[in-house]
Amino acid sequence: MSMKFTVNETLTIAIEPSAPEPLRQAAADLVRDLQTVTGNTFGMAAAPATENAVDIRIIPAKFPSGAWENYHVYSLPGNVLRIDGSDLRGAIYGIYEFSRRYLGIQPDYLWNTLPVRKLTSSEWSGIDFSAGNPQLRYRGIFINDEDLLTAWETGEKREIDYPFYHTVISRAVAERIAETVIRMGYNLAIPASFLDIRNPAEEMLAEVFSRRGLILSMHHVEPLGVSAFGFENYWKKRGQKRDYSYFRDPEALLEVWTDSINRWKKYPEVIWQLGLRGRGDSPFWTEDDAIKTDSERAALIGNAIRRQYELVRSLTGDPEPVCTTTLWGEGSVFNRQGILPVPKEVIKVFSDNCAGWRIQDDFHESPVIPGERSGLYCHHAVVVGTHLAQAIGPADFYAVLKNASTVRPLDYVIFNVSNVREFVLGMTATAEMTHDLETFSPQDFLAGWVREHFSACHAEIEQCYRAYFAAFEKNARGVAYYNDGLLITEIQSAVLHYRGTQHLDRTFLASLGDMFPNPADPDEKIAVMERMEHAMAEVGNQARAIRTSLPEEEKKFLYAQLLYPAELYRHFCAAAAASIRAECALSANDRRQAAVFFRSALTVLEDTVNLLPEYLSHPFEHWYDDCRKVNFRNAARLLETWLKDERAAEPETKG
Repeated sequence: MSMKFTVNETLTIAIEPSAPEPLRQAAADLVRDLQTVTGNTFGMAAAPATENAVDIRIIPAKFPSGAWENYHVYSLPGNVLRIDGSDLRGAIYGIYEFSRRYLGIQPDYLWNTLPVRKLTSSEWSGIDFSAGNPQLRYRGIFINDEDLLTAWETGEKREIDYPFYHTVISRAVAERIAETVIRMGYNLAIPASFLDIRNPAEEMLAEVFSRRGLILSMHHVEPLGVSAFGFENYWKKRGQKRDYSYFRDPEALLEVWTDSINRWKKYPEVIWQLGLRGRGDSPFWTEDDAIKTDSERAALIGNAIRRQYELVRSLTGDPEPVCTTTLWGEGSVFNRQGILPVPKEVIKVFSDNCAGWRIQDDFHESPVIPGERSGLYCHHAVVVGTHLAQAIGPADFYAVLKNASTVRPLDYVIFNVSNVREFVLGMTATAEMTHDLETFSPQDFLAGWVREHFSACHAEIEQCYRAYFAAFEKNARGVAYYNDGLLITEIQSAVLHYRGTQHLDRTFLASLGDMFPNPADPDEKIAVMERMEHAMAEVGNQARAIRTSLPEEEKKFLYAQLLYPAELYRHFCAAAAASIRAECALSANDRRQAAVFFRSALTVLEDTVNLLPEYLSHPFEHWYDDCRKVNFRNAARLLETWLKDERAAEPETKG
């Protein structure tokens, strides 16, 4: 029997009075979604409901033993829509999936500037859909290098002796991100870089994400929530200066770790990050060089991980806490050498180091040990790479994750999404594929994304996306030669005439091979840049043609998604190629020709200003107010200063 469900003016949303806060928030979102697409007002009621209601319940007994985040959504007689969840997040995901399928509310609606379409029909027959266990148990996002988010809407200050992260993401922006993440189907979040839970302004972020039903975790530079900066703040407030050294002063670190665990454990679900890092994103021995060999350093990290694991067990009372250690940087090097001892209870999180195109070699070369748990840390965004625009497409990420799943069983994946706005397409894709890699189709996903976001030109927009992602030319290892961060780095390096990596630790540098895939030969660099510039120009031309057939708000979204990124890359490629030509002229002691090329590079970068008004239109007027991580304006200033100094030196040269 086919049962109809109708959204009418007297419909109520029913949840149990004792429902957890995250479920109440999701139910309130459903009320708002219904009001948005109908223009009517809807009320809340207490479950159970038997007539004219959306009845939302958590019913573990209905689902198979071991069910995790399952849901069942179906219509019943009496104009009732039931949303049953096997657990809290199961019920939440059921709500948002109904909203997406039937009301047209997309998970990224808070970022895409598109008006929500009013319902053309509010009656459906035989609603019945469900979801079983996700393929990966833990699927999360990491807010990192968040320079654009913190300036977009000013938050409170925090105390950190570092060039970045002096401001906390505002509560309103944090709420926007958390809602987006849970709507997409993720269940885990690292809410910020260097989050010091002792500062109420920073703890607010943990509270916001947890209240949405998300599991909390920590940045890999802050094991147990303690970075070098948090450690220093802890002892500073106690009038002491202690060594940030697990080797010289382990008791000082143990005290801060203990305090941090006791603060974090109040949240319902935490995945504890374990490890031993230095100041910023660097090895511990950059602060503590008493231990000289890799084997001794790896042994000390392993000792710290074991003590941290036992500390979490003891202080939380959980005999099997969920813990991770991220094999980023020196961790991947030591793991590849087989010298890093990690308890088998701890999830080893293997990393890419190149914006998601390739997992590091230790993932493929490490033996698969029965009973050992594994995960992945992947980048939609990486600060020396894809920061201002998306670069890795759904098909690329799918290939990486599908291949990884054949190498070893995976429990966990975390995606670095930086400032979110630039990566909503990729975020949506990886949320879906990590839920079910077996049925995910990159082609079907892209087609669905385009249909959901645009009212016309679907085939043309799909092709434009494919052309954009194909413009990133890759090396033999499958890693793109260039992205926005590396192109700006090329310009800065050419102006400064410095390309050294001597400032990086030898072991840490050994882990970054895929992060700097750009060719060594200047002519090869220029050739790659010119091909990319041409490909991006073609994408821009396609996008301009498509825009003529779209409504105004869809034109704006296509601009942010395709035309602006393509034009930004076109400009960066042209400026970087001119800068490398200038550097070659300097090497040949031809300063006059170098000035010609640098002037050309400056002209191109100055022209990027013409791209900004539409990209920075409402509500993103302040999006680039503190664009520091990939600072193309600073690159232009460097060029301008070099040319000014060169002009000032000309009379002396002639004399």
